Amino acid sequence: MLQNIDLANLEFEAQLGTNCYGGHVCLFRNKKDKRSRRIVVKSIPYNSPDYAYQAVLKEHTILSQINHPRILRYFGFFQTEDSWNMLTEFAERGNLAKFLQRRSQRNEFLCQRSVMAKFADMAEALLYLHQRKVIHRDLKPENVLIDADNRLKLADFGIAKIFTNVVPEDQLNMTIVGTPLYMAPEVASGKPYDYKSDIWPLGIIFYELCMLEHPFVDNCLAIGKDGKERFVTPKIDCSGRGYLNDIQTLCEMMFQVDPKKRWTLEKILKHEPFIRLMKREM
Repeated sequence: MLQNIDLANLEFEAQLGTNCYGGHVCLFRNKKDKRSRRIVVKSIPYNSPDYAYQAVLKEHTILSQINHPRILRYFGFFQTEDSWNMLTEFAERGNLAKFLQRRSQRNEFLCQRSVMAKFADMAEALLYLHQRKVIHRDLKPENVLIDADNRLKLADFGIAKIFTNVVPEDQLNMTIVGTPLYMAPEVASGKPYDYKSDIWPLGIIFYELCMLEHPFVDNCLAIGKDGKERFVTPKIDCSGRGYLNDIQTLCEMMFQVDPKKRWTLEKILKHEPFIRLMKREM
């Protein structure tokens, strides 16, 4: 079940930590590889809860079917006497959450070029997944990794979902999964959702790239004349950051509470604001 990797050639380098299943996450170096490629081995003990096994099986199933430069590469798994072990490539520069935290602590905002490059990486990966009927369902900065070339890669497909044509596209699922702070409104409220549920957290991360803070740290509701609460789209300080106003337009495409009004990635990537921003940065 391994892709061109001989376990005998893996040399232990460091323990990176533990995972949510109580297993170790370790870094190995392939001593026979000309590039001395480093590989991460994530172990999942057999005595983990049942949901852990289901998550591992789901992640293996999905990762075995996808191959994209903006998605963390998966090399397969092997079994020992007491654990499953999954092998992936190593992202040298950590995750996007720590990157944003460091920039925020230094009050060091990203230029428009950097914002758009990172957004394009994530959008490219998500579009690839959606075209293959995969919803990530847990998109957040912790699950976006940074490689040696400062390019982003999506990771952690433990709660991702593959949908078949049998399920109506306007009502794909009602299972509440994900991280609350990055959960689309329809998911949080237990309503049916589809691929657009990934667009909402993409919008949150886009905002974080621009403003170095979560968009909903303060109340995002306003009281209308009729006394009802209404969602207010977070505002990006485009003039203060030196960004084009197209940045705010792009944000508003993703921050639509009604999923029917929320833009798909296909439409976003073909629309003028995105095209202008990318041309500006070429």
